[in-house]
Amino acid sequence: MAQMIGTDTFRTEFPVTREWSYMNHAAYGPFPTRTVAAVRAWAEGIAYAPTFFGPDRERIPVEAAEMIAQLAGGRADQVAWVASLADGMNLLGLGLRAKAGDNVLIPVDEFPSVVYPFLNLTRQGVELRYVEKDEQGRTDLSRIEAAMDDRTRAVAISHVEYMDGFRNDLHALGALCRGRGIELFVDATQSLGAQPINLDGSGVTAIAAHGYKWLMAGFGIGPVVFADDAVERIDVTYAGRLSVKSGFEDHDYSLDWRDGAARFQTGGLNVLGLTGLHASLTLITEAGPQWTRKHTLGLLDQLVEGVQQSGYEVASDLRPEHRSQILTFTSGDLKRDDDIVKALDRANIAVTLRGRGVRVSPYFYNDESDIERLLEALPPR
Repeated sequence: MAQMIGTDTFRTEFPVTREWSYMNHAAYGPFPTRTVAAVRAWAEGIAYAPTFFGPDRERIPVEAAEMIAQLAGGRADQVAWVASLADGMNLLGLGLRAKAGDNVLIPVDEFPSVVYPFLNLTRQGVELRYVEKDEQGRTDLSRIEAAMDDRTRAVAISHVEYMDGFRNDLHALGALCRGRGIELFVDATQSLGAQPINLDGSGVTAIAAHGYKWLMAGFGIGPVVFADDAVERIDVTYAGRLSVKSGFEDHDYSLDWRDGAARFQTGGLNVLGLTGLHASLTLITEAGPQWTRKHTLGLLDQLVEGVQQSGYEVASDLRPEHRSQILTFTSGDLKRDDDIVKALDRANIAVTLRGRGVRVSPYFYNDESDIERLLEALPPR
């Protein structure tokens, strides 16, 4: 259970808040001061090579996996490390054992790194089916169900969608897939750390995430977290010394896979990236996704009221079951939305433009003053 220590205390970890109202975590998460210190210490330590092979090299990946498992509702032995979301989705897609004539379902307008690993399977005869959104442009569970047949092997989908923060119901999706023996692969890049996730009994096969957004770990590191019973259903499609139980001096070369998700490791873990991730996770777990969700929704309630009073339209779904820590609003004209983002940037307010308008994505250290600053700088529609 995370213990809340106060937004003011969290803000001291982020030097960016001295000059900026930074609400662009859906694009990139800045390093907290503790993460900067940890990465600097690691870099200075490797300058003295004998110390690099100390206990921290083994401790950091283990502790980071424990904290990721805490955020995902799993165990540390269900966590594998990858270099990016695309690497995680490739690991899952290639290990699916799909055959020519099988199909995979993906909603339209998904994030590209969710799509391309499964589009690549079409070269071996697997069909990729794009499921259309509903009349409001939302992902529709009934349409996903209608697209399924007895050759559907997997559904790949984002937990929180990057365009406007629409949050899909993982337990409803999981129940739908589990009842048909279909694997459910979830991009959790826009939710892990910021939204509660509980893999246990959800029907989700695995989540994958990149670390450079809400995990505040930069590029080149991310987790895949498997459900308790899912590891054995996914083939190991590329292997290395870390995939097997044998030591590096064992030349019998037996493919005796390691237990749990560790079998999907190959070799040479990104210890620098894991060091940064580990440091950021100590802060993320201190806030906790339950409190973070409540806090960010409160900030976005303030934003919704303000932008609507100024004549703007909220493009995000405001139904409680589909809301997240990301919200998009629009003037109704994408060119004007772009001008608004640029004007806010000149006022040191960091948001971004996406296809549905101005996207705002605060985190646990943001407070009401950040929203007030945005609203004050926002021209009437």
